[in-house]
Amino acid sequence: MEAKEVVASYFDALANGEVEKALSFFTPETKWSQPGNNKFSGLKNNLDEIFKMFEGIMTDTSGNMTVKPDGAMMESGELVAVPVWFTAKKEMNSMALGGMDLFEVKAGKIVYVWTFSYNQQVDDEFWGK
Repeated sequence: MEAKEVVASYFDALANGEVEKALSFFTPETKWSQPGNNKFSGLKNNLDEIFKMFEGIMTDTSGNMTVKPDGAMMESGELVAVPVWFTAKKEMNSMALGGMDLFEVKAGKIVYVWTFSYNQQVDDEFWGK
């Protein structure tokens, strides 16, 4: 599978609510860099830490966080950039915000993810500490 196909398969699994399948495209050593200054920010150093972050996000939003591509995927060798749109609700707050996800894919697996928010302040305020 080419890098773009791996990332597309990851997003397809997420869209279907299949988090375990989505994470099957990662290696045990995959790293995830989450921007900002909120309770989910920082570098996740392996699949267990990434899973815990996903689990925390889904718990925080009662399972209604969605992330989906919002434009064409762009590929350059092992790197795939994807404009994304994410929505979430918790209590009386909601968020709808764009961003960019950058994936590094090697040997058919995602080995690094960097996420970027179009408005990090809104992102941080929504997630809190």
